[in-house]
Formats: sequence, C-alpha cells, structure tokens
Amino acid sequence: MNLIIGLGLFLAVMLGLRFLASHARRPIPEIALESRVPADTRLQHILDTWKVHHKADQRSLCYPLGDAREALLSRLGLADMADVSIDAQYYVFHDDESGRGLLAALVEAARRGVRVRLLLDDIDLKGRDAYLSRLAREVENLEIRVFNPLWIRIARPLDFIVRFPRSSRRMHNKSFTVDSAACIVGGRNIGDEYFAADAQVSFTDYDMLAAGTVAEEVVSQFDEYWYGGLSVNCTELARPAKDRPYHDWYQQLMQAGQRLKLDRETEQALPSDQLHRLQLDACPCKTRLLFDPPEKVLSRLFDTDGSLAPQIMDLMLSARESLLISSPYFIPGASGMELFRQLRERGVEISVLTNSFAANDVLAVHAGYIDYREQMVALGVRMYEFKPDNDKRHLRLLGAKRSSLHAKTFIIDSQRLFVGSFNLDPRSAIHNTEMGIVFDNAELSASLNRSLTGRLEEIAYHLKLSEQGQLQWEEQTDQGNCRVHYSEPHTVAWQRFGVYLMSWLPVEWLL
Repeated sequence: MNLIIGLGLFLAVMLGLRFLASHARRPIPEIALESRVPADTRLQHILDTWKVHHKADQRSLCYPLGDAREALLSRLGLADMADVSIDAQYYVFHDDESGRGLLAALVEAARRGVRVRLLLDDIDLKGRDAYLSRLAREVENLEIRVFNPLWIRIARPLDFIVRFPRSSRRMHNKSFTVDSAACIVGGRNIGDEYFAADAQVSFTDYDMLAAGTVAEEVVSQFDEYWYGGLSVNCTELARPAKDRPYHDWYQQLMQAGQRLKLDRETEQALPSDQLHRLQLDACPCKTRLLFDPPEKVLSRLFDTDGSLAPQIMDLMLSARESLLISSPYFIPGASGMELFRQLRERGVEISVLTNSFAANDVLAVHAGYIDYREQMVALGVRMYEFKPDNDKRHLRLLGAKRSSLHAKTFIIDSQRLFVGSFNLDPRSAIHNTEMGIVFDNAELSASLNRSLTGRLEEIAYHLKLSEQGQLQWEEQTDQGNCRVHYSEPHTVAWQRFGVYLMSWLPVEWLL
C-alpha cells in the first residue's frame, strides 16, 4: 500500500513539474488592443448628458457604493444596461444566491448579443470548473478564462506544494466594466457575505462606481490579464459537466436570477433608476488607475520593482496633514513601519482601522498583526479594531451574526481617496496581483473622511497604552460611556496564547 501511495505521489509530482515546464513561460501574444469605446450606447449617452449638464471638464465621474445591497443592484443594473460588452474580473465568485444571480445576468446579456468576458482566479473554482466549461461552450458571446490555473486539478493542494510559489500567487483584482463607459472597482468579491445576504457573516466593504476615461483604463488593465498568456480558457481546463447535474445547476442559476429580478422590482431598483442616479448624484473626479502587471506572479519573491506596492507607499508618503487607512489585514512590516515613522516625524495625523481578533476571518494574519499594533500606538498612530457585533444603525448588515471589515481604502489629507483590492500586508505587496483607483476630489474625500472618523469610536475598539505601557481596548457603549478592556475583547486565555505562539512562526512573508 505504501508503495502504491509513493508511486502515486511521484507521478503527481512529475505531472506538476511537466506542467510547470510547459506553462510557466507561455508566450505573450502580440496583440493590438483595439478601442472598445462605442459612442452610441445607453451608458455613453448618460455620461455625455451629465457632462453637458454640469459643464464638467474632468474626464471621469464617480459615485460611492458603501451600502452592500446597492453595490449588488448597481452591478445588476450595469449588466442590464450593457449594449456592447461586459468585462468582469474577480478573485472570488461564489456559487451562492448572489453569485448565481449575477452570473445569470451575464448569461442573459450574452444571449442578447453582448460580448461577455469573465476572468476568474482559480482559488474559488473547485468543483465548478466543469459547469463553467459547459456554460461557456453553450452560451454564445460568453467566454470564461481562469488566471494562473492550478494544473494538478484533481489533487489541488498538491499543486500548491509542487509549484510553490507560483500556485500561491493569485489574482486579487476586482472590477466590473460595461461598454468601456462605466465600471465598479473596490474591495468586494462576488458572494452573499459581500452583499449582506449571509446570515452567518457579513463583510463591511466599499466600492466605487465610476464612469468616463477611468472605465477605458480599467478595460486596458483587463486586456493585459486576458491576453497576457497567463489566462486559460476554462474549456481547456475541465471537461463539460454531464447532462443531469449540469441541467440541475443551470436551473438553479436561472432561478437565482429571477429571484434577484423580483427583489429589484419590489425595491423599485430598476436598471434605468440605478444609472440615472449616477447621472444625478455623481461627482467629477480626476482619477489614476494603479495595478500590478499580471507577470507579477512569475517574478521572484520580494521583487517589487514595477509592482503596485511602491506606488502605494509613495502615495501615502505624499500625505502632509492626515492619513486615514481602512485595511482588513494589516501587517506593515519593516518598510511600512519606517513609512509611518517618517509621516509621524512630519506631524501627519494617522488613523488605522483594521479587524479585531473576533472580526478577523484569517487567524494567521491576526497573529502577524499583533507584533505591530503596540509599536503603532507608541508612534502616536490612532489604532482602531473593528467590532464583530452587528449594528444595523451603522453597518446595515441585515441581521448577520458576525461582521468583518473588508474595505481597502485610504484617504490622504481629505483630498484624495484610494479604493481598491490592496491590503497593507505582504500577500498584497509581494504575492497577489492587485488594483485600485485614486480619486482626486476634495468634496468626496472630505465627506468620507468625516463619515468614517465620526463613527470610529462606535464601530471599533480604540487601542491605547496604559500608564504602565500595557495595551488596552477602549469601547464606547450605547450609553456613551467608556468601557476599558485589559485583554483582547471576545477572547479567552487559550486563544490569546495560541495567537501569541503563532506570531513566533517565521511566516510573516506568506501572510
């Protein structure tokens, strides 16, 4: 038996090495990125009307999507308004009510002649690639590609060992673009927990709906990933699903789409309403798209030349008065700590919101974070840890048992706002590919800064050092009083000890 197991592992390793040799350096095709900016679409008409009405000279406009339900309805509204193309790029695209409902909207758009390109990371596709392979074969105008796919697909965990670090470096980008005219970029993946539809956990997140030149730039970014040689058609990765399971799955897909349509009609959230709201309520912005090249997953570890991380650091270092950061995973490392020291020496006020132990969904990341929080407080940084408690007044979570911060944003001097997929941790800096947009609009940035700053004491624990130099957590109660926790809230001794032991492991560069 041991001999059989050994032979099986040997063959699996050889298979992995064979795929690594044949696919690690796939040639990047020479392509001409044709313009995809049709002038006669409904979205372009809305954008042109807005520019004329507001006499705007800025090239882009934006509308914040802080509310989870509105974020989902806006994606569905854009899909229904599509006339020519939809380009969707996601790290996670769950096979749940929200994921199926949005996928059904993409299928419907493809059937009416819209060119739909869906680019997914492989992290979330276990057990579904056969369904997607058949769907892409049967639906005209729909193409699904997988970025940096695992090649040992039956024993997926083995691929992470055989092809490390290539297999562990994922596409974390998130974008949804229609007709090269309007896009949604931010922190949300596609799934119930990101749209306040999960009864167990709900992620508090933030997206931006933007239109104009910035949408064209997002499509160009998408093209680099789509054509760059690292994305494989899902039809090449899996055989199409058999009739009975596929038809059952497809029926569930269409039913989820119908349920979302009924919900939208009940809420009077029609596609035209969503897009005309953009026309009426959006504000003009100068924008700058930042993103990692897809080849980052092929680069040497710790080599950040040409990547997004140095641009993020330069952006933060440009702060002159204030820097407000929201990052669910926060492991600044030596370079990040030096950045914060420089800012504090210049008198820049810094506030950081990240997850508490009970709100964090990745325990290892929290273990990496605890090495830095006391240093940050000692530097004079205002550190806040997000509470796990559901509070409908502030979080609009529709009854989830546990809430977790997932928004990845920062605000510089109440003048500029970054919204994207980038966490302040080694995984975003050196492993995964990331993207985001800098919005240069003082009114929008100042408004979000006031809104978030005004709620920090209510939605988070404020970390401070006692007179004896011990870390403590201050919590504002519903009665307006201050409750002080002398150990980490919502933990018991063995949990704190376990996290402490984990923090000693030399794995920070993996987190």
